[in-house]
This record gives sequence, C-alpha cells and structure tokens, in this order.
Amino acid sequence: MQGDYLEFGVWEGRTFSAAYHFAAERGLSMSFYAFDSFDGLPVTAEASRTGFAQFEQGEFSCAEKDFLTNIRRNGVDLSKVVTVPGWFSETLRPENPQVAKLRNAAVIWIDCDLYESTVPVLRFITPYLQPGTVVVFDDWYCYRADPQAGEQLAFREWLAAHPEFIAIQHSNISWHGAMIIIQRSSGK
Repeated sequence: MQGDYLEFGVWEGRTFSAAYHFAAERGLSMSFYAFDSFDGLPVTAEASRTGFAQFEQGEFSCAEKDFLTNIRRNGVDLSKVVTVPGWFSETLRPENPQVAKLRNAAVIWIDCDLYESTVPVLRFITPYLQPGTVVVFDDWYCYRADPQAGEQLAFREWLAAHPEFIAIQHSNISWHGAMIIIQRSSGK
C-alpha cells in the first residue's frame, strides 16, 4: 500500500526508529512524519472525568533536537523525516506547510495518551485515510481499559461521526495497545 508513516507522540523515538527500519527492510518508499509537542503531555481533564490519574502534565517530554539525535543514532535517514513540533490542537491543520507534501497514510501510530490529544489527531488524519490504512493506538487499554476515556473514547466518537469508515480490530500491541485496519463502508 502506498502512503506515509505518521506518528503522533514520538517521545524519544524508539517506535519511530523501529517503524523506519521495518519499512526499509521491506523496501517501502515513504516519508516519516513525527508529530509531538516535544514538551511532554498537556494539561488534561481525564483524571477528573475518569477518577483515575493515568498520566501527568509534562510527562514524556523530549526536546526535538534530542529526538532527532536519537533517531539518527538509530540509523534513521533524516532526509526522510519531517518533524511537526507543537500542540496537536495548534499544528494539525492542512495549511501547515510542514504537512504540505503528506500523501495518503499507510500506517498511523497514535501515542497520544489522552482523550484531549487524540481528538485533533483523528480529525486531522481523516482525509489521509485509505482502505487498508493501519492505525495503531498505543494507549488503547489505558485508564483501566475504560471505553469512556482516552484514545478509546476519542475513536468511538470519531467513528460515530464518520459512517463512511469501518474499523476492523486486528490485534493487540502488548498489554496497552490495539491495531485497527480502516476500511470504507459499503456504499460510502
């Protein structure tokens, strides 16, 4: 499948580097987009909504230059990498020149941790989805797997607002994540 790799919440670059090498081993021609605040997690209302504090403001902070140093040290060709620094609610816009060359998405890794961060990501990726796009939610089972919290809630709301798509849950990623394949609904 043709398309790019998009990762939302890259932290220190381990998953990003692994995705790059996976694609290189298979001869896939794609660009790799790293979306992150590089300041850690934003303020969240998740704890007050769920009664369970899973994450803290500022957690997972890694400066953009440190991220780039890490992935370069891991053998990632930086000429294939586009970083998009900033809060998702501010940077995830099609008019952002950093995403001007973004094609359809082949693989999307969503490591947003929070409901508030996942909502703008899902809104942004919608026009880039194609039949067969793989979406990995790294924190699918956080908040004690509460479907009314975190990435699960944001995705359920997005799916309800987009009946043109169906989600096929493919597999779990360790204890915390889920892989979903996006398809088009029949007749849409």
